[in-house]
Amino acid sequence: MPDSADEPLTHAIFKQIYALAAQTNLAFAELLTDLDLTEALANALWHLDPDAPPPSMRALAVTLNCDPSTVTFLTDRLEQRGLTQRQASSADRRIKVITLTSQGVRARAKLVQAAATRSPLARLSPQEQQHLHELLAKTGVTPAPSSGVAPIAPTSRTS
Repeated sequence: MPDSADEPLTHAIFKQIYALAAQTNLAFAELLTDLDLTEALANALWHLDPDAPPPSMRALAVTLNCDPSTVTFLTDRLEQRGLTQRQASSADRRIKVITLTSQGVRARAKLVQAAATRSPLARLSPQEQQHLHELLAKTGVTPAPSSGVAPIAPTSRTS
C-alpha cells in the first residue's frame, strides 16, 4: 500500500486522468453531433465489436455496468438510427443479441479512427503509447471484453 508521501502524486495522476477524459470527450463532440449520437450511445456502439460475437442484451449491460433496461433504451435509440438490430441468438433463440448494421459498422469505425487521431493520446509516439499501455496493464484494470480499448467516458445524457 502506498504511503502518505505518495498521495500528492496519486492526486496529480488522477487530475491528469480526468483532464485526459475531458479533452477526449471534447475531441469527440463534433463527431458525435455528426453521427447523431450522445456519449452514452457512442459508448454502447463502441462496445459492439464487429469482429467479436454479438453480445446479448444482458452481456452488454454487464459490460456497460448498467441495468438491462438501460441497454434496452440505448438499443432502441441505436436501432432508430439504423446502427444496430436485435436478433435471436443462434445458440439460444430465447436470447436477443445486438448486431451492428453496415451503417453501424461505419459509424463505429469513425469512432475508432477518431480515438486514434483526435484523442490527446495521439500526441504520444507509438513507443510512448506502448509504454503507457504497459503501465496501465500493471494496474490490473482490464478493458471491456468486446473491445481492446477504453470506452468514451459516459455522461448523464442518454438519448
